[in-house]
Amino acid sequence: MKQIIKLLLILLLAAAAANIGQTAETLSQIEHSVIRLHILADSDETDAQTKKLLVRDEILKHAAEWIPDDADFDAGCDALRTHLSEIRQTAADTLRKIGSQDTVHVAFEKTVFPERTYGNVTLPAGEYQALRIEIGSGKGQNWWCVMYPAMCIPAASEAAAEDVLDDEAYDMALHPEQYEIRLKCVDTARAVLHWLQIPSEQAEAAPSEEETAPQAVFLNRISSRSRCCSRSRYCRSCCRSSSRTAESE
Repeated sequence: MKQIIKLLLILLLAAAAANIGQTAETLSQIEHSVIRLHILADSDETDAQTKKLLVRDEILKHAAEWIPDDADFDAGCDALRTHLSEIRQTAADTLRKIGSQDTVHVAFEKTVFPERTYGNVTLPAGEYQALRIEIGSGKGQNWWCVMYPAMCIPAASEAAAEDVLDDEAYDMALHPEQYEIRLKCVDTARAVLHWLQIPSEQAEAAPSEEETAPQAVFLNRISSRSRCCSRSRYCRSCCRSSSRTAESE
């Protein structure tokens, strides 16, 4: 009888592992299909938040000039990298027009994003390629969006997502509640992998024994997620502090 129970448990674990593996693959497909936009205000003061929105409007107005209509994900990434100086200048000029001397820092890099909903489409929490624009200190409430495909306008979000996602990824975006437990398992598995692996750059730099401990890598990841929670009211996967249907502002 015990052997039968053990066999059943092994089969159940194998099936669960297969489901989690498929979910991880689907999440990765989403992460490598969209380009996010992240704008951070100088502070939470009304004036700083207004500046953030003005920069947002100007960036979105010119987005089509920086990413060609026929571009795929890789081409879109290359295009944004090429136009970083122009994007920074656009943001700076917007601020100068209203008399602001705030600095602007622009980068294109991988960034951890919380789960966010655009119209009927929900992008799960994950690590996405993103255009990041920091105004001043960048310590104020931030604004999330998607530059590729165009998903900042809710009415266009579903069609845009369907064009770039395969069937499984699109189903995850439309029905995130069906994948919630598996996504949490994937997130935990990724955290464990970060814990077990020391980035090669750190190894080459040969820091102290305390800094190279796997636990330090794991704690750094937890710390980065905590910062995500402290900055955003929408970091549902980290601290579940608001509903995913809340407005960006």
